[in-house]
Amino acid sequence: MSENVIGLRGDFAPPPAEPNATVVEELERLLEAARAGEIRGFAGAYVHRDKVVSYSYAGSVASYAMLGGLDCVKERLLRIAMERD
Repeated sequence: MSENVIGLRGDFAPPPAEPNATVVEELERLLEAARAGEIRGFAGAYVHRDKVVSYSYAGSVASYAMLGGLDCVKERLLRIAMERD
């Protein structure tokens, strides 16, 4: 898709793809827990290398407990963002 971008100040070059070891480690931990039947549903937001954010969800997510968990994550992310300002 980046081949369709025309830069205002020259050619657009997307950042190189570099895996984040912490992200890979956490995803592997979650996958292991899901395979063991410990995780029955998930919801997440993802920052891509071009800084676009997407989200997905799967499994058992229709509960007030899931909404509470997402609120806890939102609060934590808000604190992190405010500390960086």
